[in-house]
Amino acid sequence: MFIIANDADGYGIDRCLATGDKCGAVAANSYCKSHEFAEASSFRKVDRDDITGAIPNGGSGGCKGAKCDDFVAIVCTR
Repeated sequence: MFIIANDADGYGIDRCLATGDKCGAVAANSYCKSHEFAEASSFRKVDRDDITGAIPNGGSGGCKGAKCDDFVAIVCTR
C-alpha cells in the first residue's frame, strides 16, 4: 500500500484518484507499474487522521495557508 499526496506529479492523482473520477483506475495502475507491481487492486482517498505518524499534524505539515494536502491510498499487487 502506498500513501501519496494527491498532487503527486505525473499520475493524475489529484484529477482522478482523489476525486473518484473514472480515470482513477488508469492512474492507480500506472503508479503501481512504475513501482514494479502488476496493477492496483484498489485506491481511495485517505483522511489525514487515518495516517498515523507518517505526516506531521502540527505546524504547516503539508498545509499552505488554509489548504492542506489530501492523500490517496493505492494498494498494488504483484
